[in-house]
Amino acid sequence: MGITRRGLLTGALGGAATLAGAGALVDVDVLPGRVAFRRELGLNGDAGLIPDIEPGEVEHGTLAGADWWIARPPGATGTLPVVVALHGAHSSAEDWLRTMGLDRFLAASGASFALAGIDGGTKGYWHPRDDGHDPRALVLDHFLPLLASHGLEAESPGLLGWSMGGYGALLFASELDRKVPVVATSPALWNSYDATVAGAYDSRADFERWRILGDGTRLDALRKLEIRVDCGRGDPFLGGVKDLRDELPDAEVHLAAGAHDAAYWTRVLPAQLAWLGSRMD
Repeated sequence: MGITRRGLLTGALGGAATLAGAGALVDVDVLPGRVAFRRELGLNGDAGLIPDIEPGEVEHGTLAGADWWIARPPGATGTLPVVVALHGAHSSAEDWLRTMGLDRFLAASGASFALAGIDGGTKGYWHPRDDGHDPRALVLDHFLPLLASHGLEAESPGLLGWSMGGYGALLFASELDRKVPVVATSPALWNSYDATVAGAYDSRADFERWRILGDGTRLDALRKLEIRVDCGRGDPFLGGVKDLRDELPDAEVHLAAGAHDAAYWTRVLPAQLAWLGSRMD
């Protein structure tokens, strides 16, 4: 089951803004009251802790007006595989890098790959929009070649995303036409246009063109890939994740205590980076 606009409870935002030790990233589009109530009742588990470690080199730049970054492991030299990290709604690539501490998690993981992020728009949902904004083309047609020019193996990148970016990771993986490992965290998935949040798609036809659930062609492409999905049991997208599990029975789906926030996302990130590391060689 998806969530609806009628299911949103904006009064929950006050309680959702405090995330012990994990920053304050919350997708406000999908935060119903039950998430805040589960947190108050202590049902969402402990918050993850950003590692207290010196990160490796982080490079910054701009591409077609979008800010990007590349984070490398400490002391890394030579050509590295790369995982493209896709941020959530109402945020930016830089927000995710700093608030989630991605460069520090990468350093602590011992991984031998780089992470890279680029701004996809605060509510672009990683697909072409009627206003001309096209984060899909930005990543697949322009950012990947840029990463290759910076000494990264970008032909078959790993994909990692949260919420809106979790959807984007699955979307891009379904179109790359090559085997890539995919981690989707709390992916924003709906079964119908009427269940979506305002602004995620431009129209019913736009939703049908870019949906994941129920799209046989995309699901057939995803069935050929190694996919990990993590979602908290207090997450409003839990129903969509369970539907995805039914449609992709070979995907590795992890459900645990947690909400749709950085407290949960930072808790599962070490295991996700380890999973990616074992598949990026």
